[in-house]
Amino acid sequence: MDVPPEEREQKLWLAERAGEVLASVPIRPGDTVFDFGCGAGAYALPAAEMVGAEGAVHAMDCDLSRMDPVADAAHSSLHAVHGDGTTHIPLEAASCDVGLLYDVLQKLDDRRGAMEEMRRVIRPGGVLSVYPMHLDPQQVRAEVEACGFRFRDDYAGLVMHFVRE
Repeated sequence: MDVPPEEREQKLWLAERAGEVLASVPIRPGDTVFDFGCGAGAYALPAAEMVGAEGAVHAMDCDLSRMDPVADAAHSSLHAVHGDGTTHIPLEAASCDVGLLYDVLQKLDDRRGAMEEMRRVIRPGGVLSVYPMHLDPQQVRAEVEACGFRFRDDYAGLVMHFVRE
C-alpha cells in the first residue's frame, strides 16, 4: 500500500478510500456510529450506507455550513447533529458501536474531553477510530489509551483503532 508522504495528500488518499477505512474498523449493518467533527460527511455518508436501515450514523459538527451534504443526504440512518462547540455529545451513554475522530483533534481545545465523551457514548467492546492529522500519532495514542481504550490496530499506519475497555 503506497501511502503518500505529505499530510494533505494522506487526507485525500484516505477520503478516496473511505469505504476501505471504515471496513477496517469495521462498520457493519445495524451498527450505531458517531462521527465527531464530520464536516461535509466524507466518512459519515459511506458509514450510513454500511449500517443500512437498521443502523444509525450520528454526524456532528459545529459548522452548519460545512454539513450541507450531510443534511441534504439525511435519511433514516443518517442524522445531522449541530454541535455546540464543546466536546459534549448529545447521545445516551453506551449507545454507539463505533466512534470516529477523523482529522478533528487538532482543532479542539479539550482533546481529552472529546475522548472521554467518546468513551461515554461507545459501548464496552466498541471501537474508537482516530485519524490524528497534524498531531503526533504516538502522543494521541497515549492520550486515547489514558481515557480507557486499548489499541487494537491501524489502517495504513494512519488511522488507529481502539477498543473501549
